[in-house]
Amino acid sequence: MNIKIITAPTSEPITLAEAKAQIRVTHDNEDTYISRLITVARQSAETITGRALAYRTMELTLDVFPEVIVLPYPPVEEVVSIKYTDSDDIEHTLDIDDYIVHTDMPTKIVPAYNTDFPSVELKPIGAVKVRYKAGYKADGDDPEFILPEEIKQGILLLISNYYEYREDILSRGHIPKAVPFGVNALLTPYQVYMEDY
Repeated sequence: MNIKIITAPTSEPITLAEAKAQIRVTHDNEDTYISRLITVARQSAETITGRALAYRTMELTLDVFPEVIVLPYPPVEEVVSIKYTDSDDIEHTLDIDDYIVHTDMPTKIVPAYNTDFPSVELKPIGAVKVRYKAGYKADGDDPEFILPEEIKQGILLLISNYYEYREDILSRGHIPKAVPFGVNALLTPYQVYMEDY
């Protein structure tokens, strides 16, 4: 299984103003640095939760069609396409009527009723590509895709931690914890475990 980002997030779930309020910064001198911390903190929270916390387009690559395709990094809003390349190196697109998307978490794709995924001989590596849109949005009508407040607070705590501890080893000689306890307490309930895949 290989997963890559096709279209990167265009916005972060935490605004610069929210981050500066969290770390009590009122000047603009470090705006670029703080903006970078927002992205890094969001990415760290994604690693902890196994979720896409900012909206993006992703592509899952598989060598074969499994019985059930499970999409990593929920929540999944839409499956854009399922493509496969045969042994003659010809790419085909699976018709949308040939599969069903179960949007529960984790999101699963199965063949439509009375059908199977293609059984043709596929190219040896990376034959199946599933492109989909996933992640939370800053706003919208569907509450399923609005970032939960606990995750948002967890990201804010990570930003505070990264801002305060800019070096791996402090002058006092101790190494700060990579993930503060409060962050784990906030994010752990939202973890999507790999065994779910």
